[in-house]
Amino acid sequence: MLWAAAAVLLVLTWWQVFALVADGREKELASAERDLANLTRVSQEHANRTFRSADQVIRFIQTRYLEVGNQLNLAELVEKGVIDAEIFPQVGVIDAHGIYVLANLPVTGKLDLSDRQHFKVHVAADTGELFVSEPVLGRASGKWSIQLTRRISRPNGEFAGVVVVSISVDYFTRFYGELKLGSQGLVALYGLDGIARVRKVGDKNEYGSKAVNAPFLERIKQGESEGSYTIRSVVDGVERLYSFRKIPGYQLAVVDGLDTQYLLTNHNLARQALWLQAAIVSLLIVALAIALTRYLRQLSREIRIRQQAQDQIQERNEQLNTIFDLSPDGFVSFDGQKCVKYVSPAFTQLTGAGDEQLAGMSESDFSAWLVQRCTATARFGGIAALRAKVTAGKPDLREVIEIASPQKRVLQVGMRCSQSGQVSQILYLRDVTYEVEVDHMKSEFLSTAAHELRTPMASILGFSEVLLNDHYDAATQRELLTTIYQQSELMANILNELLDLTRIEARRDKDFRYTRVDLQELVADLVKGYSPPHGRAALVPDLPAQPLYLMADIGKLRQALLNVVSNAYKYSPGGGQVHLKAWSSHEEGQVARVCIEITDCGIGMTPAQLARVCERFYRADASGKIPGTGLGMSIVKEIIELHHGQLSFESTPGQGTQVRLCLPAYYTLKDSLDAAASARGISDTRPIELS
Repeated sequence: MLWAAAAVLLVLTWWQVFALVADGREKELASAERDLANLTRVSQEHANRTFRSADQVIRFIQTRYLEVGNQLNLAELVEKGVIDAEIFPQVGVIDAHGIYVLANLPVTGKLDLSDRQHFKVHVAADTGELFVSEPVLGRASGKWSIQLTRRISRPNGEFAGVVVVSISVDYFTRFYGELKLGSQGLVALYGLDGIARVRKVGDKNEYGSKAVNAPFLERIKQGESEGSYTIRSVVDGVERLYSFRKIPGYQLAVVDGLDTQYLLTNHNLARQALWLQAAIVSLLIVALAIALTRYLRQLSREIRIRQQAQDQIQERNEQLNTIFDLSPDGFVSFDGQKCVKYVSPAFTQLTGAGDEQLAGMSESDFSAWLVQRCTATARFGGIAALRAKVTAGKPDLREVIEIASPQKRVLQVGMRCSQSGQVSQILYLRDVTYEVEVDHMKSEFLSTAAHELRTPMASILGFSEVLLNDHYDAATQRELLTTIYQQSELMANILNELLDLTRIEARRDKDFRYTRVDLQELVADLVKGYSPPHGRAALVPDLPAQPLYLMADIGKLRQALLNVVSNAYKYSPGGGQVHLKAWSSHEEGQVARVCIEITDCGIGMTPAQLARVCERFYRADASGKIPGTGLGMSIVKEIIELHHGQLSFESTPGQGTQVRLCLPAYYTLKDSLDAAASARGISDTRPIELS
């Protein structure tokens, strides 16, 4: 509380200081903004009067030239004071061909100004506006000046030339030099094209600099005729307060700027003084707080030691509660009278206890409750029996039970006894449903694999024994050896396909080498390399003219297609054509895919057979006359799913089967990673696009 009070005092002190500083800065900026706006207004009025005077001179010369043509004497008009030569040192007329024909100053030779912007802008059409050029180096005067021009049009609208009045850039810089804006102050005359006609920064004069992205241009485009803003200059890096005003009737604006450091000089001095005072007050507050802290430290030491001990106990309790709450295993603790004291959330979920009140139950009632929730084949033996095993030191201290509802779960139950007066024993339950299912699946798989391997092995052993014990003629021996060879080949195929399937499941697609695959080339290679059974027609491919590309492991994809084609011939023993068709598909909201469909005219399958077609060792032919391992379509399914594709079947008994393999096209493969693979943490290492 002491240091909180000290902190509050420090915060209030510095808050007051910063408030005063901010208020002073705002007032200083507001005052500077008003003064700068007045200076900008003066600059605007000066420029406005200048351009109006120039426009009057231009209109006068425009009228007189249409009356007398080249007889107009501009030098005489200057001498008579009609044209103020101090403001407009050079006036003239450019004819329709761009030749400088009239001037108040002598011009040597034929001066062609047809390439000048202030001439070309009037050739196409009469805009009716006074054109103010960028600063240019005059060919007649040899000096930098701003050219003000208007088009001369005859009564019939014909272009007759251009009146030009030159204003020396020094005329503006002399006036701007009288404005007191500091060493980094800025005053400028800009065209709305973003190009400065005159720009004066301190004592430095600039002409023609560009500020096309300046904020004042955008604000003028939005309809503002005047305003102010603060920004750091992209030209010299100086932060300035700017004020701008558009010159009415002209595509021009005046901009004045004050260096913020210059205009905040007095404010910065006052700010430093306030900071010093605040620092002194802060030191006094801290010193007082330190003294009081030392005085109170002795009083609080004993309290702190006691509090630490309590905190340690509380922390330990919270850790244990967190472990019990977050653990997937269930816990039930019993008090000194062996009644239920605590039931973890995981236990409630595992046993489906729901809102049942278990706290306060005796261990016998609890045992009876848990027995009722078990199946008849795996009931709980009771807490007393389990405790007897624990106290007897038997090695098997856990038993396995099966919960019937809300869903079947296999739980492993253990117990830990305690000598504490608060907790006498803890019952521990772990969900081993998955492990039991995996063990069952392994046993079933091994049994099936052993059965499939035993049949060819029995044939091999039987015929080998016959050959060893009896003598047969050459034809009979060859027939027996052929049977042994075929059964050996079948067993080797089963083992190879089992190894392929195991490797694919273990490595997923880490062994795959993805490249861009031309489906037409792959199918041509498949047709060329595959030999159909004797007397059967070759595979008939139906492919589109345009190339179809996939991003795939060409070897694995060839293996999948070969398995499907081989099955198509194998399960159509009555003959018939086998077709392979491919096309591209791009449905709305889905990635582009390439689909391959293989159709046969074979024995077909029932819906029940279709549902099991990808099971290991499953074969639709129950007669045993068609050779095979029953693993081919399992391998196809794994390969297609690892390519993020889809495998589907259509079949009618006695008519044939269609097997469809749809895989993402190569340029959309990035978008085809399915949510299930992503949830399992499988990352797609394939290239995303090929150019």
